[in-house]
Amino acid sequence: MIEPTIDNGVWGEVDNITKRPASSIATREIPTSPGIYVWFYRGEPVYVGQALGKQGLRGRLRSHLAKGPDLSRSTLRASVAVAQLGIDRATARRRPTVMESHDIEAVNSWLGACDLGWIECPTASEAHAKEVALRSDWLPPLNRI
Repeated sequence: MIEPTIDNGVWGEVDNITKRPASSIATREIPTSPGIYVWFYRGEPVYVGQALGKQGLRGRLRSHLAKGPDLSRSTLRASVAVAQLGIDRATARRRPTVMESHDIEAVNSWLGACDLGWIECPTASEAHAKEVALRSDWLPPLNRI
């Protein structure tokens, strides 16, 4: 159970979403609707985000599921690099990348060990409101970096 739960039940809703191994998700399986997404490591939520653009969840999660050396397009991948490798955020987000291939592999491996779940929303404004509610009640560790 995620602690604490908020009065409007948003984290409770997250507790009940289908979680899948991130390493097994093909981007074509991800919906293009707006929504929120949550990354879980060892069953605990470590990152929450919103997808509002034209490609919705698919477009946003594509950048987080990427395996290439460029971490600048994914706040999550850069945050994993900071947390796991002890580098500063500017280095993680630098373009062109200054990251070594073994460092990129460490980020990809860590994310591959995560589960991922999402909640589709009928509108971008609803997705935004859900993410704001989640983050205002409890901020996952990788969102703090």
